[in-house]
Parts: sequence; C-alpha cells; structure tokens
Amino acid sequence: MLTPHRLQSMVGLTTCDHHEEKQKFFCEDDQRPLCDSCLLAPEHKDHQVLPLETATDKCRDKLQETLSALQKKEEEFKMALDKVRRRETQGKEDTYTLKQYIISEYEKMHQFLFDEEYQYLHGLDQESTDNLVTLAKNKAKLSQQIQNLQGMSIEVEENLDKVPLEMLRDMKGTVERNEELLLQEPQVASPSWSTYPITGLREVLLNFQRDITLDPESANPLLILSEDLKRAQCGSVPRDLPDNKERFDIALAVLGTQTFTSGKHYWEVEVGGKTKWKLGICKDSVSRKGKLSSSSEDIRTITAFWKTANHFLLFISQRSFQLSPPIQKVGIFLDYEKGHIAFYDATERSLIHSYSNIAFEGPLRPYFSFGIPKEESTPGSIIICPINNQ
Repeated sequence: MLTPHRLQSMVGLTTCDHHEEKQKFFCEDDQRPLCDSCLLAPEHKDHQVLPLETATDKCRDKLQETLSALQKKEEEFKMALDKVRRRETQGKEDTYTLKQYIISEYEKMHQFLFDEEYQYLHGLDQESTDNLVTLAKNKAKLSQQIQNLQGMSIEVEENLDKVPLEMLRDMKGTVERNEELLLQEPQVASPSWSTYPITGLREVLLNFQRDITLDPESANPLLILSEDLKRAQCGSVPRDLPDNKERFDIALAVLGTQTFTSGKHYWEVEVGGKTKWKLGICKDSVSRKGKLSSSSEDIRTITAFWKTANHFLLFISQRSFQLSPPIQKVGIFLDYEKGHIAFYDATERSLIHSYSNIAFEGPLRPYFSFGIPKEESTPGSIIICPINNQ
C-alpha cells in the first residue's frame, strides 16, 4: 500500500538514483518506487509491485475510504455526545422531579404521622379525663366511707360512756349498723391505658438490632441457660458454679455478653409464662453481690408481674401501670450518646416507657432478671429473639 509519506516523497522524483531510469512502478512490500532495472532485481521477485498510477489510485481509494470511515465514526461520536448531553439535561430534570415526588410522599407520611400523633394524644387526653373522673368518684366514695366510719366510731364511743342499761339497750342497733360498715372493703380504682401502635416504629428499630447473647459467667446459679445462650429459665435447685466476682448471688439476674460504650442498639426479648421479669440495661460495674435496689442508678429497667389471668402490673420508677393484654415481646432501644433508653411492646409496635437525657458513663450491658417463682406457678423463661426476627 502506498502511504501518504511515500507519495509526498515522489513529488518531482521521476528518475532512479541507481539506474537513472524513470520510476514507473511501486513496490508495496518495501514502500518505494522502482524503475525497470529495479523491478528485475532479485529482492523484488516475490514482492507485490504495481504501476505507479495504479498504486496511486489504490492509495487514493484507500485514503478516501479511511476518510469516510473516520467521518462516519466522528458522526457516531457526535451523536453519542449529543445523546449524553440530552441525558444530562434529562437527568437533571428527572432528579428534580424525583425529589419533588419524594418530598410529596414524605409530606404525606409526615401528615399521616402528625394525624396519628394527634389521635394518639387526643385519645390519651380523653383516657386521662375519664381516669380522673373515675378517681374523683373513687375519692368521694372513700371519703364518704371514712366519714361514715368516723361517725359510727363516735356513736360507739358515746355508747361506751352511757350507763349500763342504756348501753345494753342501744348496743344491738349500734352493732348492726357497724357490721354493715365493717363488711365494706376499700376499693382503689386503677387507671387503664389503651395501646397505640406507632406506624413504622419497629421497622426503624430493627435497623439497629444487635445479636445479644447471655453471659454465663454472670448468671445466678438458679438460672438455667440454653446452649445457644439465648434463653434463661429459673430452676428449683442452684447449680454448682464457682462464686466468681462477676456472678449474681442473690438477684436472679444475668447480663448480656455485649457491652455498649457508644452508638444505637436494639434487641427484643420474649417474656413467656406467668412469672415476674425485669428487663433493661445496667452499668458493667453494677454490684453482683447482695440485693439490688430497684431505685439504683446503676440499672434502668422495667419490671412486670402477673396480677390476674389477663392483667399484670408494670413497674417503672416506683410507678405501676395495669396493662391488658400482657406484653409478649419487649423491645429495648439504647442510644448511648443521647442518653436515651426506651421500652416497646414489639408485638403491638407501641411505646411502653422511655428514659431520656441520662448521662451514661462507662460500658453498659443488657440486663435480664426474674422474680422469685411461686411454688404453685410454672417457671417462665426469657428468650432473646434472633436478629431480624420479623
């Protein structure tokens, strides 16, 4: 093939330097012009040799073909560039549109949650009003019963001061009236609160779920742990275990193996059986020996025990709440930096209680505890739910 460089070098070159003959041929193998004598030389015997004009036409056609291919390829790249520019513009428009869609959807969700919050708070206000009315009636009834008792006490005291015959005569009526009062039992009203599920609550919390296991070194000897360290049950006979400093000796408690010094963490616990249980967090330095005070700042827990077949009392900071139906699964959320711990009914997706603005210091650990089982009751168990348990 005749290259452009070779064609340019032939301008004005018509005579061979060696034979002084006109160069009328072109050797494509050596890329050089040849005269008649050069053509007969042995080194060009098997080479592709063409007349100079033919070689020039062939080269021109090839160059034209290459030029056309380059121009076509350039057009393809221009079209591609134009398409990218259009996509860039479209991408910006799509991004803006998508943002508007997202903003719109979140506004709907926000409004939905605002409406739900309003209904929740409105319901609580109504229940609070109803409870206060009930308590007010309860107070009035108790006050009236106290006045009746005080009146009868005065009457009895007056009878005691009477002469014997008068005392004997009036005793029957006084005793009969007293018997009716003495049969009455004081009734204390217990406020009730409805359960309000919070939309999306558990789905958000599960993003922070941790794989919690029980620490056998901390378990009270009466507690029986499963092999996977996910279940604890209260036995009837203490196990023969070393009394190491990490082990609880009085409190029927066990700690989680994991420690937390920062971040957000969530775990869920199934609480089955009619037994008293206590769940929460505690300082890693909490005393393991002797009784633990429920008011200790080293632990933050909720405590529940069954009252009847369908109710149990939930204790939080020395206050009690009657819940119905009982909680089956408790969710516990810890935000170390914000000093926040919250307890949820994981089944109903509702808040039980939360502590806020606590100045956490040092490592914290999950805390699990039982109440002393009654002889007639079947010991319950505490089960840590597996991660991503839906």
